[in-house]
Amino acid sequence: MLSDNKTKLTGGILLALAALALGANAVAAENYRFTPKPFGYDTAAERCVPCHSLEKRGEFRAAPNLWGIVGAEKARARKWFAYSSALLDKGGKWTEQDLDEFLADANKFAPGSTKTYKVADPEERKEIIDYLKNLQ
Repeated sequence: MLSDNKTKLTGGILLALAALALGANAVAAENYRFTPKPFGYDTAAERCVPCHSLEKRGEFRAAPNLWGIVGAEKARARKWFAYSSALLDKGGKWTEQDLDEFLADANKFAPGSTKTYKVADPEERKEIIDYLKNLQ
């Protein structure tokens, strides 16, 4: 009988601790502050944001910053980013036409490109490029 009471008491204590822990997590979840959405997230170029910063002097992500990309030299960040030789060999400046072709199919634009993400919809590509033109 005594061990049965010990089991009930131990089980009750464990249940109380679990409830307390869950309650503490619920309060912590309510007070948790998320980081703000990255600049450009709610724009036509939000597809770019996971890999590219859109801010002037924005932080490094997986790929180069796109601030001022329209009219900029291709592979302009070559000191710190490992561009494919296909894109390095393209040379020149990013025109709207080049960006459109690159977004549609980077490997077709620069065979051997390491960029694999495609934007199939021409209207969406135009919206992205129009947005990027404003980042000057």
